[in-house]
Amino acid sequence: MDTAARPRRLPAAFVVVLVALLLLGAWPAAGATARLDLAETVFSWRSDRCDDADTPDAPARAFRDAGGTVHLFATHFANRASLGPGLDHVSRDCRIVFEGGRNDDPSAFDDRLWLTAFHTGDGTTVHGLVHAEYHGHLRPAGCPSRRYMDCWWNAIVQVVSTDGGRTFRRAAAGNGLVAAPSLPYAGPQGHPLGYFNPSDIIAYDGYLYVFVFAAASGAQQRGACLLRTDDIADPARWRAWDGAAFAVRFTNPYARPPAPAAAVACTPVAGLAAPVTGLVQEADGTFLAVFSATGPDGGGGTVTGVRISRSRDLLHWSASELLVAAPMMYDFPCSSRVAYAYPSIIDPQSPSPTFASIGGRPFLYLTRFNLRDCRLTMDRDLIRIPLTAP
Repeated sequence: MDTAARPRRLPAAFVVVLVALLLLGAWPAAGATARLDLAETVFSWRSDRCDDADTPDAPARAFRDAGGTVHLFATHFANRASLGPGLDHVSRDCRIVFEGGRNDDPSAFDDRLWLTAFHTGDGTTVHGLVHAEYHGHLRPAGCPSRRYMDCWWNAIVQVVSTDGGRTFRRAAAGNGLVAAPSLPYAGPQGHPLGYFNPSDIIAYDGYLYVFVFAAASGAQQRGACLLRTDDIADPARWRAWDGAAFAVRFTNPYARPPAPAAAVACTPVAGLAAPVTGLVQEADGTFLAVFSATGPDGGGGTVTGVRISRSRDLLHWSASELLVAAPMMYDFPCSSRVAYAYPSIIDPQSPSPTFASIGGRPFLYLTRFNLRDCRLTMDRDLIRIPLTAP
């Protein structure tokens, strides 16, 4: 496949919207919306894929390297980037920059791995957080049902690149482990177990913060857990909120002796019932969490779609606002031809090396599933939609 950057011409409707946004100044105002009919395709599985498994299977994230090239990730477990001089002009690079070892040993935390969050200060050294799935269903001896959901065991590990994101490797300290279930993998549990889906990494008050989603198990409650670190180079420095302080240090369940389960349970942050798939900071300092959820429609009913909540301190969040109503991956009618997932917000004009801030020109990025016989398949596109003020 030709991996040279190919400029994409924006439709006239985009130009009108973007000019209006620039005249209005910094986004957002309460009541901002996204219109699906203004969607621009950033990556098309049918025309841009490197192989059949090359598909957007995680929220869009981006960073700039030291040379100014933008690396846009929305990847499957063979992690590839789309590259270009800016987010308006990226195309697929077929090089795999990172991939798990498909290791049969769950204690290695090295089966199928998704790059999902980044931090860099200089564009050369890039730290990343990885959603690490152990696929027990592919090991029948430990998962007799062979059902994906029955034996899905998840952790968060850390990786690093020292060449501006061209390649990533596991962080050396502690095998890069950041968060894992309190007990070793034990076969079928009937539902996914562990910690999932790191959000964007964001700086605040001298620390770096990230949300991960916790499945309920033992002392661990289900919900969005907030972690922070004062040293991104050391995976062991991450601490999770326990309801009063950032005092929870996750441990390796394969360590001897194992830590008591209650000691490694984080307390979910109230008001964020769904995985936080995007986390950015607005011009006035307000934080914005992006997620998929079903919530009030304003008329006494409910509606499914992409929602946002706001916070000044990452711990106290406003009631969610609907950004766009849409059939989502977890809730779509068979009459629909498409479904959506993995929302995030990125502003191409952000001065942040990891696009962690937004101003006058933000886009909502989404994976669009092209449904086949009411089923989700690999046929998916990465799209973006300009956010418009009310």
